[in-house]
Amino acid sequence: MQKLLQMKTGRDDIININIYNNVIIIDKNARVLSHNTSVLKLFGVLESVEQKNVLVLNRTKEFENAVALALEGRHNEKIITVGERVCNLYLNPVFDDEKIAGAIIVVTDVTEKEKREHLRREFSANVSHELKTPLTSISGIAEIIKSGIVETKDVPEFAGKIHKEASRLITLVEDIIKVSQLDEADTTVEKERVNLYELSGEVLEQLEPVAKLNAIRLSLMGEDIAIVGVKSIIREMIFNLCDNAIKYNKPEGEVIVKVKLDENKRSYIEVKDTGIGIASDQQDRIFERFYRVDKSHSKEIGGTGLGLSIVKHGAILHGADIIVDSKLEYGTRIRVTF
Repeated sequence: MQKLLQMKTGRDDIININIYNNVIIIDKNARVLSHNTSVLKLFGVLESVEQKNVLVLNRTKEFENAVALALEGRHNEKIITVGERVCNLYLNPVFDDEKIAGAIIVVTDVTEKEKREHLRREFSANVSHELKTPLTSISGIAEIIKSGIVETKDVPEFAGKIHKEASRLITLVEDIIKVSQLDEADTTVEKERVNLYELSGEVLEQLEPVAKLNAIRLSLMGEDIAIVGVKSIIREMIFNLCDNAIKYNKPEGEVIVKVKLDENKRSYIEVKDTGIGIASDQQDRIFERFYRVDKSHSKEIGGTGLGLSIVKHGAILHGADIIVDSKLEYGTRIRVTF
């Protein structure tokens, strides 16, 4: 084995086994000469596989083909799925007097990286779609006005539609920026004492005019409770919870905000409404970016589908837990515990 480790690889590199966590060394017959214990854990194997065919670790066609290429003298890389994990394989052939002596396989767990990349692609696709919708509407209306077929008396109506779509676009861009900032948030960002009760009162006062348009009653219960956090982000979390509770409420409904300590002396803020509610099979998805429970209603009220995503990211930054309790037609209760 020591001789095999010192031999040159197919890429003219010298592999140092100590710098990798997950390494498998095989001979020219694909028998395992050595491996790290972490490899077994990654592949879900309970006992050593030394002197066994390397395919006992993973019998997928992708793994088999990658090993075969390495033993033909060709360096290759391959992404494979191992249970719920995603692994990147780096396979280097090892030569002895220009003959294949075996191969070294480096396995890297890239599950989290792949998840982030998937979210990035999904986010980019969603952003493109969401931005295109209001822009297409604005462009279409402007073209109609430009053509001169709109009567003078109808111009204010068309201008109003442009203003509505432009406002929706601005809100969307602002929310996208907020989510992006939270994605890149520095965990060492300066924190301060934040009074949840006072901050909730300020948010409700800000939202009072919107609530009055739909005759929705706002109320605040609880006590002065302070936590250490980023005030601007906590304000944004409270605002989005309350804003959603108003938007997805029923006429003459109610929004109750509570700020209290739970049985474990942890501080929490709870927002409860008497709105349309959320179906049980959708409650796990409401914090996804751009996810909307009622797409037609969201479009009508100008929802961007990013409000609860901002709440989720803010909770992660503060190490907070979120509980959702909702029933269709009876309303929703969301509690954030710090």
